[in-house]
Amino acid sequence: MKMRSFLLAAIILPLTQACSFSTSSESSSASSGSTSDSVKSISSPSSSTSSEEDTKDYQVQVMNYTNVYFTSAEFDSATYNIGISELAEAAGIANWEDDADTLTAIGKGLKKDNITGSLYEAYKIRISSKNVTRMNLIQKGYESQD
Repeated sequence: MKMRSFLLAAIILPLTQACSFSTSSESSSASSGSTSDSVKSISSPSSSTSSEEDTKDYQVQVMNYTNVYFTSAEFDSATYNIGISELAEAAGIANWEDDADTLTAIGKGLKKDNITGSLYEAYKIRISSKNVTRMNLIQKGYESQD
């Protein structure tokens, strides 16, 4: 699991925008072995960007994290949620589960990964915890032209 977290971070780094990356022995040897350690090191938004740019950068990070996660890892909702939570926390979002920008970006990430049909529906249901409003926001992102 620790190696998966490291590899996931290594893949996400080139995909994210307006991020800084710092390595430390603590993050590479963290005992939790979760993606949250890796996400923390790549999710610091640039302080010189505006609020609108911060939102766009955050959405790109969530979209790319989602895309890379589903490309490189077997879906584990707890692990995935930790990674998204870390990105949201770095962006100042306390409740990503009900945040429209986050859920829309997740939908875009699933689309970018070409996840379709019943597999897409299963992921959408699990990520949204069967909440209709959340599912609709994920669907909105999935159907967007961005």
